[in-house]
Amino acid sequence: MDQQARTAALDVETIPRGRMLWRFVRQIAFALISIVVLVVAFGVLNPRFLSGGNWFHIAQQVAVIAILATGQTFIIATAGIDISQGSVVALSSMICAIAIVDAHMSSGVAIVLTLALGAVIGAIIGLSVVVLGVPPFIATLGMLAVALGAALLTTNGTPVFGLPNGFQEISQGTVLGFPNMAWIAVLLALFSAYLLNKTRFGRYTLAIGSNAEAARRVGINVPRHLLLVYVFGGIVSSLAGVIYLAYTAAAQPTSGANYELYAIAAVVIGGGSLFGGVGTILGSILGALLMTILKNGTQLAGISPYVEQVILGIVVVGAVYVDNLRRRLR
Repeated sequence: MDQQARTAALDVETIPRGRMLWRFVRQIAFALISIVVLVVAFGVLNPRFLSGGNWFHIAQQVAVIAILATGQTFIIATAGIDISQGSVVALSSMICAIAIVDAHMSSGVAIVLTLALGAVIGAIIGLSVVVLGVPPFIATLGMLAVALGAALLTTNGTPVFGLPNGFQEISQGTVLGFPNMAWIAVLLALFSAYLLNKTRFGRYTLAIGSNAEAARRVGINVPRHLLLVYVFGGIVSSLAGVIYLAYTAAAQPTSGANYELYAIAAVVIGGGSLFGGVGTILGSILGALLMTILKNGTQLAGISPYVEQVILGIVVVGAVYVDNLRRRLR
């Protein structure tokens, strides 16, 4: 074991606290500043944007993106990427709806079944990466097509309605005046932040993204860990599908379109690096909030949804540019 390998793999543990705090602030600064600018701009364009009712709606809208960004954070931190999230959301919502409406399963059993599906999808992606040597982008691109096709095949492209009110309360209900779906996103974020920052799993995730070979030399089982990261990502994507289904009260085989782009942009805007080794859950949540504010504000401003898609593309490219800029400034 050479000193270079040990240093690279354990970097996350040896950085002084003051330096780590400064790095963290620098990572989330762009997202925070951008949020403030957008809030002011959209508030001027349409005073309704600042209303309590609209912010309640933003809290609902941000939940699914934030959940997906949480899973994407771990994957991107390993220098991977998952562009299948939107299709997995669609397939998961279809399977969950069919289990409840057509198979007459209880909501709890249907949710467990759906999360198990997400784990299997994540395992397939992970095995493709670590066993077959398929690059993460290609592995998840293939899963994007498979999951979308499977979602369409389940009902020949027909939506599924008739979900019970109790199931819909998972997302549509409130606790202390705050949407349930937003509470779920917050709880997942807290758990994920602990997992990433306070556990061996998180340290290994960042170490692999920094230098996979160095991580291997200090004894980290890189293939097994990557497999677990993708399984976690698959479960999170399926959870987002369940939350989205309960929010919309109907399963659409094309739901979740572009959500993977929002999630990837959220992670990068929030300080994550597409080159791996860097990522914060708080930053990703702030990135998700920024993306939601952008979407909500353009709608209230009367901007065409087609223009919104153009803006999304620009934001994704801009996020990558910011990532490169941060890397040069380190």
